[in-house]
Amino acid sequence: MFLSDKTREAVVRTMYAYAAAYNRKDADGVMELMAPEIIAIGCGQDEWAEGPEQVRAGMERDFAQCDTVSVEYGDLRIAADGIIAWVAAPFEITAIAGGKMQALRGRMTAVLMNTWDGWRFVQMHFSLPAAGQEEGQSFPAQG
Repeated sequence: MFLSDKTREAVVRTMYAYAAAYNRKDADGVMELMAPEIIAIGCGQDEWAEGPEQVRAGMERDFAQCDTVSVEYGDLRIAADGIIAWVAAPFEITAIAGGKMQALRGRMTAVLMNTWDGWRFVQMHFSLPAAGQEEGQSFPAQG
């Protein structure tokens, strides 16, 4: 597989357009970047959304539960084959919710498809390390 500079730049632009819209709490801006068949998986037990309606509802819930929010990526690891690209990166979400600042550090993956309208997300997955799972251990400690 060959990742051209043009594809890499376009995918990076799309990733940062998502972060910028999310940071503005701009649901319309985020949804412009989603494909109709989007599946978005978050860190919470109930955060599995299929299709634009469910994704928008989950995002609007996020926005309603915080005063400010900021998404930042670490090193974006990008690969592509034709009109499909996939990304993996560490992330940090910082939010002020209930008057308190919270920082969540985790990992994310995404699959994007190049459409007539540009690169669009078809799948996103955000995860947090398992609580109680020590470094070097394959499974969280059970109490």
